[in-house]
Amino acid sequence: MSRKPTRDDVARLAGTSTAVVSYVVNGGPRRVREETRQRVLRAIGELGYRPNALAKSLSHGRTDLYALLVPDLANPYLAALAQALEHEFFARGKVLLVGDSHDDPDRETLILEAFLRQQIAGLVWYGVNQPLPLDLLEESHVPAVLLNQPTGPPQNGSRAVGLSGRPGIWSVSADERLEGRLATEHLVDHGRRTIAIVAGPNGRRNARERVRGWEKALRRADLPSSAPIHVPFTREGGRASVDHVLELGADAVVASNEMQAIGLLNGLHLRGVRVPEDVAVIGINGTPLAEYASPSLSMVEMPAPAVADRIARALNGEGDAGGAAIAPYVVARASCGCGDVSERIEDGAP
Repeated sequence: MSRKPTRDDVARLAGTSTAVVSYVVNGGPRRVREETRQRVLRAIGELGYRPNALAKSLSHGRTDLYALLVPDLANPYLAALAQALEHEFFARGKVLLVGDSHDDPDRETLILEAFLRQQIAGLVWYGVNQPLPLDLLEESHVPAVLLNQPTGPPQNGSRAVGLSGRPGIWSVSADERLEGRLATEHLVDHGRRTIAIVAGPNGRRNARERVRGWEKALRRADLPSSAPIHVPFTREGGRASVDHVLELGADAVVASNEMQAIGLLNGLHLRGVRVPEDVAVIGINGTPLAEYASPSLSMVEMPAPAVADRIARALNGEGDAGGAAIAPYVVARASCGCGDVSERIEDGAP
């Protein structure tokens, strides 16, 4: 036949009703005698019938789609996480949809509502604001993992934490304060004494936590702190921070994400400032891209594949989805003065 075979064609060839064909294809809701089931399966094979996957999924109240909602997909770490999540979900028979809110809360709401209309099987949400507007999920029973939702005292690394009173909603959050401390302590170990921080936008929780870690490391080393340099989490923001860094007379800088660190390197180069000889640089939430900067960037890393595995297990209810914390670590390269060979340095401090 020239047209695509239909369920009616299968029923006609198998000598049964379309409802029975539906029961066989969907595995219910009613039982079908084995003899009849075999006739239906033979008819499906002979005709080359392909059930409508979306209709089949909706008949069970869900699809095979997972969704990821982020504020800026240009962020190398979020892009790496999206790729790692796609790998984990595909291995579980799911397809990943990705939405980029462009740091716009209104756009974020519209994308989230569109995802929910698609009857997604699960949601991974890194929101524009913290805490996240969880009221948007109140009427939905979609399992969700929240990536930057405050859950009380900071955890040592990243783990899945169930949010009390909200079944099916989990938080997988990094210890931003620990990341800020590790970055600063590494610069202290290099003998740097005037260490600035290029923070994110003033008022953002993740920016605040990284600054607190920077402050804690400076107090431990009995070093003075200056006012944080608040700029966007972008390459442009990092480059715009250079004048402030130089005004402070800093001999080292902690950049709060990889994009800021790359912009900072560019700005220092344009001003004739040598890295690391004049100013050492280290960033937070690094990806493999950092190795290819010039000089190669030292970063605090929280590996995206390990975080993606934790998220996928949480959404699929696979045993102890929380598991042990994923501890961040320093990957030391040339920009801090460690040379061109990448070296992983674990946290040894309490």
